[in-house]
Amino acid sequence: MSIRFLMSGILLGGALVPSIASAQQPAEDAANTTDANASPIIVTGVRSLTVDKIPEGIAHAPQSITVISHELLEQQATSRVQDALKNVPGITFNAGEGGARGDTVNLRGFPAFNDFFLDGIRDAAIYSRDSFNLESIEVLKGPSAVLFGRGSTGGVVNQVSKAPTLTPLYAATLVGGTNNEVRATADIDQPIGSNAAIRINAMGEHSEVADRDLVRNRRWGIAPSISVGIGGPDTLTIEYLHQEENDIPDVGIPFVNGRPANVSRNFDYGLATDRFKSNVDIATGRYRHEFSNAISISNTLRYADYHFFDRFNGPNFGYVGGNAPGPTTPLDQILVGRDTPSSSGHRTNLTNQADVTANFVTGPISHTLIAGAEFGRERDNTIRYVNPFGAAGETPATPLLAPNPYEMSQIEPGKSRAVTTAFSEAAYIIDTVHLGQLFDLTGGVRFDRFAAHYRPQALVAGVSAASLVPLDHVDNVWSPRASIVFNPSAHQRIYFSYGTSFDPSAEALSLNAKTANLGPVKAKSFELGAKADWLGGRIATTAALFRTEIDNAQVTDPDHPTALVLAGNQRVDGVELGVTGHLTDKWEITAGYTYLDGKTLASTNQATVGKRLANTARNAVNLWTEYEFTEHFELGVGGNYLGKRYSDFAEQAVLPSYVIVDAMGAWSANGHLTLRVNVNNIFNKLAWQNSYYASAEENHVIPAPGRTALFTAAIKY
Repeated sequence: MSIRFLMSGILLGGALVPSIASAQQPAEDAANTTDANASPIIVTGVRSLTVDKIPEGIAHAPQSITVISHELLEQQATSRVQDALKNVPGITFNAGEGGARGDTVNLRGFPAFNDFFLDGIRDAAIYSRDSFNLESIEVLKGPSAVLFGRGSTGGVVNQVSKAPTLTPLYAATLVGGTNNEVRATADIDQPIGSNAAIRINAMGEHSEVADRDLVRNRRWGIAPSISVGIGGPDTLTIEYLHQEENDIPDVGIPFVNGRPANVSRNFDYGLATDRFKSNVDIATGRYRHEFSNAISISNTLRYADYHFFDRFNGPNFGYVGGNAPGPTTPLDQILVGRDTPSSSGHRTNLTNQADVTANFVTGPISHTLIAGAEFGRERDNTIRYVNPFGAAGETPATPLLAPNPYEMSQIEPGKSRAVTTAFSEAAYIIDTVHLGQLFDLTGGVRFDRFAAHYRPQALVAGVSAASLVPLDHVDNVWSPRASIVFNPSAHQRIYFSYGTSFDPSAEALSLNAKTANLGPVKAKSFELGAKADWLGGRIATTAALFRTEIDNAQVTDPDHPTALVLAGNQRVDGVELGVTGHLTDKWEITAGYTYLDGKTLASTNQATVGKRLANTARNAVNLWTEYEFTEHFELGVGGNYLGKRYSDFAEQAVLPSYVIVDAMGAWSANGHLTLRVNVNNIFNKLAWQNSYYASAEENHVIPAPGRTALFTAAIKY
């Protein structure tokens, strides 16, 4: 694909190319929208990043941003944040392993499992997030350290919670599915005065996964909140989120000779005693004061408490006496071992964020200035259990063609405890200069200090003393950002932006002898884009051409194979296009496309140089379209295409491309009752969605659920 072709796509994209959701109304305008034909992907709620972080609004932001609304989640019968992200071009899914639990995704070619935020504050990578209390999901693409601090190489995922409003709401849903799903939700919003309201959301679910016989999901949650001063200069919101899950996780199917094993997709190589449990409590207080239309301040204080228990038996060919099968090994002679790298833990996050936004004029130039400070303490207490795999007494290997999930699992006492305490302090300032109506110039910088203290402890005899050395590490990092936006009209914008990110050695609250003395991994990104609104604002289109590069990735030291050095170079060149909105009063569309050319440019491992980045497909398409045939009846159809990708950096394990098609039909009996049927994966496509590949011995890949029908009854008053 030539640069000339890519540039042509950018210049034409604002006018001709559909894009998913980057160009939207500013949040302050969207909150007042009453147009029945407005796009369902409109940001509402006071915790949207467009209020404090991007006050000029998403349509004017010099960055690709996708917003998934609560209405779109309802249309697609989506209840999990990770599943909702199928509407975002440039995202692929990983399979959790080791420290990556819950929602694990790649964004624009780079891991983003630790880049999830809840109302602008980091949300620990501990659990699988449910959408029952979400108003929208915002995905900001590209390095964004100036706004979020550490992480965000490919971007960030921000969840926007439902907020109390002065409009009463009484809503409930009941869902039944062919995957033995029973799910119920409730959403009650009750004003308690002229400027105050309470809101309570609740959820309970028991479900399985079509064509994955052993997998089970059980979860429940509740989220009460109260706001006072709504619509006035002083607003105080206090909210609480509790979510629990008790699942039998999906450990997938092993790779055999670089491809998913040619077995039935209902085969499960884990054990019926496997469990993933989480218990999450998040309490937040937010105060906002508007001195005038020109200046406002806000402060958010949060305490989050996360517990987890992760016990699984993943497929692994490195059992006692075993190794990865060769290309001529008959499938009926292959045995699969059960690897059990289990753990449990407790994490707490205490965070305070303060922001000030000011609009002022200096001579002929107007400014929008954002300044802020953030202080946090994160503490992770993780116990790792004795893994019997590869030793006497390990769980017996099972035949590839007849896996037995009812083997006796070994009882594993705790082996070691690691307590990591991290302190973060940050300050930032961003100034957007408005040069008349035509140009906006933005410059910003953020300083972060991230200090981590790692304290290991043995819980059983025989643990190596070398693994029990306490470690400390401090990173001090400056993160700049700059952009220019050209506004040829009120409905068109062309921008160019530069941003950076950094990942400390203790990014995931863990240190070891290899990483303790390493500086942060840094990334930079350049993006040229166009945004435009059409048909009176009913359609929003965007296009972007971007490059993101890491020039000091962690790689093995060639002179000391047990050490790491910052000598790798990874780069992603890409194009993102999309559209969202209403083509007519009755026809709605959401669509996106990405092209990602991600490669390893330099590494001490020559087998990876010139190869694609792991789990990065060159081409991806998402589509959802809905047509309202009558006032009471509508149909929707859509799906996803994901091109071929490799699960490892050396291109040893390949996953084929796939297309999954979904459909929906809804009938509204009146203004209060809606009956909806969703059929996901209509053609029962065998699609490999989540993958993990450490070696030919240690790997697994998780198939997409088979054909699933969901029946929903929704009541709203």
